[in-house]
Amino acid sequence: MVASLQDVATDDVEPMAHPLSISQPLRSDAVTDVDRSKMISINAPAVDGNCFLVPKVIE
Repeated sequence: MVASLQDVATDDVEPMAHPLSISQPLRSDAVTDVDRSKMISINAPAVDGNCFLVPKVIE
């Protein structure tokens, strides 16, 4: 499928950096020290401290 793209005539196509004319808003690049371990582990079936507990699969 990717090889078939080589057959497409793109000589008159102007290159673009983004398909839309709007710019994407970027968040500020700020370092934050937020402990998200409780938020992340809330959906885990089993945890021990900050570790996810998983069933043993290799004996």
